[in-house]
Amino acid sequence: MNIFSRTVGVTANLLTGGALSKEYERAFYEGAKSTRLNRDFNITNNHFELQAGTDRDMLKARARWLSANNPITKSIDKSIVKNVVGKGISLQSKVKEDDLANASKFNSELENLWNEFIKKDNFDVAARLGLYQSQKLLLKTKMTDGEMLINKVWTKDKKFPLKFQFIESDQFDTRLTKNKNNDVFSGVEVDGYGKPIAYHLKESINSFSSNRFDAQNIIHFFDIERSSQYRGISDYAQVINNLKDFAAYNDSEIVKNRILSSFGLFIKTSDIAKSMFGDKKAAEKQSSPEPIKEITAGMIKYLRQGEEVQTVQSTQQGNSYNDFVTTTIRLISAGRDISYELAFRDYSKVNFASARAGLIQDNKRFDDEQQSMVANALNPMFEAFVDSQVLVGNLEAPNDYFKNKHKYIKPVWVMPEREWVDPLKDIKATEKEIELGINSRTRAAASKGRSYEEIIDEQIVEEKMLLEKRKKANLPIESEEKNAKN
Repeated sequence: MNIFSRTVGVTANLLTGGALSKEYERAFYEGAKSTRLNRDFNITNNHFELQAGTDRDMLKARARWLSANNPITKSIDKSIVKNVVGKGISLQSKVKEDDLANASKFNSELENLWNEFIKKDNFDVAARLGLYQSQKLLLKTKMTDGEMLINKVWTKDKKFPLKFQFIESDQFDTRLTKNKNNDVFSGVEVDGYGKPIAYHLKESINSFSSNRFDAQNIIHFFDIERSSQYRGISDYAQVINNLKDFAAYNDSEIVKNRILSSFGLFIKTSDIAKSMFGDKKAAEKQSSPEPIKEITAGMIKYLRQGEEVQTVQSTQQGNSYNDFVTTTIRLISAGRDISYELAFRDYSKVNFASARAGLIQDNKRFDDEQQSMVANALNPMFEAFVDSQVLVGNLEAPNDYFKNKHKYIKPVWVMPEREWVDPLKDIKATEKEIELGINSRTRAAASKGRSYEEIIDEQIVEEKMLLEKRKKANLPIESEEKNAKN
């Protein structure tokens, strides 16, 4: 029986040209199986830049268009920028006394120089962006374009010779594939280990000639998803089609409802010779030879003989438009890793628990963006600034500064304040965490975009001011009042 079954199977397979064999072909993993329904899902493995690099410019162009025209995209981007950057990510230098005897003085001088440097005239070689404006630009550009370049430019300015130049990814020279023995991927030259050693940038966007910039002079701000990736991909990549479909569907709904809400009057005559016009020529003159292409409010249209108007009734049932909008926004929000409520500003179906759960996840997304900006942009910029100030003599640094920079470059970036869902409940929860020793006042202050050290200084100043005012008014000091009551 076994032999007979096998003989029948082989014969059937030969007669069907192998179709039967393919029909019963199975992969070990179901996800690797090829079927008639997933024939367009056959993707090959390759180096990231060779596989996805060709899609980069199209994704970027579409993302820019959506950013400029799509309200959902604009809302999501603004929400992310407001929560990640807000009024700006500020700096405090925290060099320790154990590493430097006059650490307090060093920190104070460095912070003063930095606060002067981050003004647009000193910070940007084009004198257009200060630090906080550049933070917003960096994040926004990374979301749409996938990346941005920061060039370290040395000028003749005696106090602040270092300035930064912000370059969009359009200036990458993507034509090169080799430079001597090094590979060049989409404008990024790498050595044998895959380390970026240079960037090839066009002199202008439309230029055919390019210059080679040493990697030490370029800060490349983007997120890495694979080890063979050397340039960024737009954050919109997974949601571009959903955004375009949403816009197209929304437009069709608007057109449909405009037509349905328009009032039009059509006059139809069965015998054109005996019509109200009196004669055939007059009737033909009054009726339009052009076919009806649109219906406008208040229009009166005379139909020609044989013409009639029929309306197309929509088969759309119930509240499908609202359901479509909600579902699409949820998909887009998931693709951008942000809650539906924050993306669409719709809080009609949330309570305290769900709002808090959504905010916690959103805050993790914002934390990730802040850490990326600090590690890949702000820290390298600050280090280059300190180097420049030591070189020109504006900052008195120890002799071993360039050998042990890790001891003298200690930036602490203070993030913008975030609002709580229920301030009283959150404050009580934070108070309990500090009481149990699982949180600190420093971290609690940082979560509100404040420095605990600054808060203490402000409180001391307030107490001194209160004491002086009470003395001038001949009022008893609070401690004396308490002793008198006791």
